[in-house]
Amino acid sequence: MENSKRTTARRTPAAVGAVLLLLVGAVATGAWLFKNGYGPVARHDEPGTDAAKARDSIQSALEGSVGAITPQVAHYDGWYYVDRDPDHWDGEPMPTSTVYRMWSLRAPVDRSKYKVLADQLAQYWTAHGYTVGKFRNFVGANTDTFPTDERQISATSPDGVFVILEMDTPGVSLQASMDGVHYAGTEVYGKDPAHPRRKVNDYSNQLSVAAPSTDDPYWSHP
Repeated sequence: MENSKRTTARRTPAAVGAVLLLLVGAVATGAWLFKNGYGPVARHDEPGTDAAKARDSIQSALEGSVGAITPQVAHYDGWYYVDRDPDHWDGEPMPTSTVYRMWSLRAPVDRSKYKVLADQLAQYWTAHGYTVGKFRNFVGANTDTFPTDERQISATSPDGVFVILEMDTPGVSLQASMDGVHYAGTEVYGKDPAHPRRKVNDYSNQLSVAAPSTDDPYWSHP
């Protein structure tokens, strides 16, 4: 009988250790599920648009829009910026994001050509099934820092890409974005050739228009 008691006593620490390992494993698994969108709230979320599909749609919208400009004008190729949607109330991360990309024209566009440029893109967008907004003129409006000279026109593609042409000082930009995209990083969007160490969700002026640097014989003059 005494031998049996001693055996039980020797086995007790091992049993406790096994239980602790199971508890630690359960906690770690729960933390991973919580962090990766499988918690009690986030697991009911819709996954969102496939990130690779969104990437390709944004690229196509920018290429088509810039390609519609006649005469052609070179552009600065800005990279993707991914803004993840805010966390749930309990801290669980959302599985979706908004993806942006901006291209800036290398040539300055004279104010007299703003409407010409807007009309060219509106014609292209309409021909390709976009829902096109009105040409908007913000000249003289106060932005709390200085009066703006901005004009803009926007459209939404059939697959949900929002494209906006903004014409102002210092230059002209085309920005394309898509909401509700499944969150992803460089494994989908790749690395910015100009900033290979920067993550796509690190904002550092990717959506700021680049100043024009090359005169164009048509677009830069009245």
